[in-house]
This record gives sequence, C-alpha cells and structure tokens, in this order.
Amino acid sequence: MEEKNEFGFCPKCGAVMQNGVCQSCGYGRRMDTWQPKVEVVSPPRSGKSVKGKVIAGVFISIGILCLAAIVIFMYFSIRTAFQRVMNDTPNYGSEYGNGYFGYGNPYESYPYDDDYSSGNDSGYYEPDKNDEYYEEITDATSQDLDYHVIWKSTSMRPDDSDDTCTYDCVYPVLTGEDEGKFSSMSDTIRDLICKYQDTYKDYESGVSSSGYVTYMDEEKISVVVKHSFYEKKSTIPRVEAVTLNIKTGEVISHENLVEIDEDLVWQFRARNTSQNGTVEFVDNLSDEELAEYLKDEENSVMFYTPVGLEIGFNYDGGWVTVTLKTDTL
Repeated sequence: MEEKNEFGFCPKCGAVMQNGVCQSCGYGRRMDTWQPKVEVVSPPRSGKSVKGKVIAGVFISIGILCLAAIVIFMYFSIRTAFQRVMNDTPNYGSEYGNGYFGYGNPYESYPYDDDYSSGNDSGYYEPDKNDEYYEEITDATSQDLDYHVIWKSTSMRPDDSDDTCTYDCVYPVLTGEDEGKFSSMSDTIRDLICKYQDTYKDYESGVSSSGYVTYMDEEKISVVVKHSFYEKKSTIPRVEAVTLNIKTGEVISHENLVEIDEDLVWQFRARNTSQNGTVEFVDNLSDEELAEYLKDEENSVMFYTPVGLEIGFNYDGGWVTVTLKTDTL
C-alpha cells in the first residue's frame, strides 16, 4: 500500500510537520510521550566560597595549635609548681607563716603517751636547764630575738618508681636586719646539712639529712644535723653540728667551745656511764685515744642546748655525746 504523506507547519516551533508529527520537536500525535530534556547544571564555585573555606581551615589549625600550646603550658606550669613545692618550700610552718618555732621534733609526730612525754602535754621532749642531761636532739627556737628561723627542704626522687635511691634534706634559714650576714650564715648551715646532695646516689637507697636548731640567743646559734645513709640492709647514722657567732656571723671553733684536757676526758667517761649506759667503743678507748676523738674537728660533735654544752664524736658504730652542764664548765 502506498503510504500517504501529509505535510504542514508545527504550531509549536514552526518546523515542517509530516503526517501530523513535527519533524523537529516531535509535536503532534506523539505529544503524550514527549518530555523536554532537562539537565541539572551545578552553579560554578565562586572564588569567594573557596577562599572562605581556606580561611576557615587556617583558623581551625590555629585553634588546634593554641589549644595544644595551652595544654603544654599547663603541664609544665603544674610540674614546675610541684617541683617548687617539693624542692624549696617551708615545710613546718607555724600560724605566723614564717617557719616552725618552739621545742620539739618537726619531722615526726610522737604519740601522746608516757613513753615520749617529758613533763609536758605535747608528746615531745622539751629540754630545760634544770634537766640532769640532754635527752635527745630536738629544736629549741625562739621568736623573741632580732633574727628568725625559716625551715626549708630539698628532695630528689627518681623517675623510676622501682628506684629506691632518694634524697631528703631539711635545713633552717636565718633572716634578720643584716641580710648579708644572715645570708652568709645560712649558706654555712646549708652547706653542712645538705653536704651529701651531690653524692647521695653513692648509697643503696640514698640519704636523708634532718637539721635542728638546738639553741639560739642574741649571741650564738647551734645547728645540728642528723644524717642517715641508707644501705641495702642497714642505716648508717652520723651527727654533725656548727655553732655561729650572731654578731660576727663566723663559725665558733671547737677549741673555743671547750678545752679538751685530762679533766674533760674524765668527765666524759663518767657522764657517758650515767647518761648513756655502756658504750663499748668508748670503754675500750684509752684516755689519749678518747682525747683525740674529741679534738678531731672532722668527727667530733659540739653544740649548745638549753641544758648545757653537748660534746661527743662519730665512730664506725654510730655516734655518742654527753651533756656538760654550763655551770660546771
């Protein structure tokens, strides 16, 4: 069959229509299936949007860096504050805020029972000039003088928790109107008490050094240190002392504290027996040997107390002292 073609113009686009169907847009009998072509085109990114995201990224990076800096600063600030507290702070403060004052042992609290009390209610030994002898090393400080005592400490702890080698040192610092003089005196005291700070690792578990102000008045001050050297299975004790002239700031030598002669050697033996009981090391020394121990500036110990002048020496087994009443010197 011959196909009949009908031609015309499209009312929609004006193109030629054949058999009622536009040859260009498809308008006509196929209109029910015609759909316009739609393409979704994303708008181009403007330079402003890209720049904004770059700036935002920069600010975020700066914020992270600032936060990290704050965290690091806080860490080191806390660490520094902790070390300052451990290494250089008054430990035994009184209500006056300027150090431990009075009688007693600032390093440990004794139970308040008859074993430790000596005529007071505080539970620690309070030396008195009327005592027969000086019973134990303890503080006898005063706030009624023109100079004062402030207690400070130094401690060292290893980073390794399994390392038991530690160092502890507590020492008095003197303050007064003549700052230069008292600063020099304090240096002398600290050098004596903290003398093992650089060598404490020579001992298995370290060293502790506890300073005491056993006597102070307007003319002199006596400072004593008890060292403890911690070995693996034992603790080695040692006592040292220094007496300073308050007016000059100079150290008073042992020979200026008491004269070591035959009479003093005899007194030492007699007082040792009555005050300390049997000390075999002393009993086994000849008078000449005992005199040499008392004269030896390196190992002898001499210091003032409210009871009198304490004299003695260090030896391999420890140390020994006796009290010489000032009214018998």
